[in-house]
Amino acid sequence: MLALTLSCIRLGTQDEFTRLVARGQLAEAVRLGMARLERKPPAARAAEHSGIGQVVGRCLIALGREEEAEELFRRQLRVYELGSRAYVRWLSSLDQGVMQLALNRPSRAAVAFNGVADDEAVPPTLRIEALAGLAVSLRAVGEYRRAERTLVYAQTLADNEVPLAAQRVLQALHLENCVLQKLRTFEEERDISRTAPLAPEELHRRLSSAATALDDMPAAQTHLRFLAALADPHPRGADYARPILEHVAALRQHKVLGEEKACRIAGALAMVAHGEVQPAQALLGGLSYDDESMRRDRHSIELQYCASRICALQGRHADALQLYREHAAQAMSRLRAELAELPYSRCLEKLEMADARSSVKLALPLRYRRAYQYIVEHLDDRDLSVHEIAAHIDVTERALQMAFRSHIGMTPGELIRRKRMERIRRELREAPDQRNVLDVARRWGLTNRSTLTQNYRQLYNETPTAMLRGEAQAAPPQFDDTEEVQ
Repeated sequence: MLALTLSCIRLGTQDEFTRLVARGQLAEAVRLGMARLERKPPAARAAEHSGIGQVVGRCLIALGREEEAEELFRRQLRVYELGSRAYVRWLSSLDQGVMQLALNRPSRAAVAFNGVADDEAVPPTLRIEALAGLAVSLRAVGEYRRAERTLVYAQTLADNEVPLAAQRVLQALHLENCVLQKLRTFEEERDISRTAPLAPEELHRRLSSAATALDDMPAAQTHLRFLAALADPHPRGADYARPILEHVAALRQHKVLGEEKACRIAGALAMVAHGEVQPAQALLGGLSYDDESMRRDRHSIELQYCASRICALQGRHADALQLYREHAAQAMSRLRAELAELPYSRCLEKLEMADARSSVKLALPLRYRRAYQYIVEHLDDRDLSVHEIAAHIDVTERALQMAFRSHIGMTPGELIRRKRMERIRRELREAPDQRNVLDVARRWGLTNRSTLTQNYRQLYNETPTAMLRGEAQAAPPQFDDTEEVQ
């Protein structure tokens, strides 16, 4: 629901169509939107028409009507083509990402979203939406830390670039990430908060505060209150289950079947974590009617886990063990497959590189660690210079050079060259579909082909092109300055 709200904000909230979506009246919004889409738009209004089609498609998915959404996205390509080729690629990638998420194929969704998120030519609103989709995809495969980094990056881009409402939705997505991480740790109630980024009381308080801030978007507000109910730090039997069951019943009443199913599963995970058998069974309903239907369901992994916990709580330990074995085997198989298909993300690479506690950085005096941090944060700036770095930490260039040489055995310029070569090499390896080596180098601040070849050969005893072709000799061991320090 929060991702849908983000798309709605991009379109604008002053129109009756978007107001219906914001209020959660999705069936009515779909009828109005489809009526508008029947009229062929002039080229001047293609962007507005495209946005309406995208939001209608997302509403259809929330309503559980995936086949209709897929057909709509296919028809929308004709409208996208009224814009540039890049415009077609961006919007169709967003549609594909949303569709793959609906089909519970998170790694494929991540590939689609990442294609937009990694493109710095994309308008900020579209790029932020892609980053939000990428975060949802990552958490679907248990990559909560990377999902959080993605949302942090999206919030950085959102400052002064998108409406305040969109920034609030991004903050709400962060809180949703915390709640779902807590639910999916699959641990006992007494331990379930250990891996959560926020303490239970603080998480509940922030969810309530975020819901209040979204009073002009009732659907998103209601969703946050549902999350707050899931994260209640003081569950009290029927009082704990009541708001969760009422929210699911309201979604069913409004025929928001796609969103309802996701909320039923999240609610069931919360119920079994607190030992509430009857509410968990009520939430799962027909989703786990029998073993065969449960195995065929897109969410079979979580359904099997919930069924196992329910059996254990009922004292049926043999059944619980069998279901848990099936859950564990399927989860491991699925995890290996999904993680293998996750895309290389340059924006995440930059975040992780800037955040890493490397052995090289720790070898420097405290003041000069700021210089190291500045370097890794600005590697993609082609004009990055020693003068700029020295000015940033208010020292002379000579002092900077001497500190780096005496403590890590290389000058700032040598460090810049080394780290750029490392990033270029990693991107070429992680994203083998890259055909233009110089394009990759430009994204890391290097524009001269001969300089690239010379520096790369000096460090790795090969050329970038030879490495891509598999013709390279084994490179000599190199100094590793990205080692994590515990």
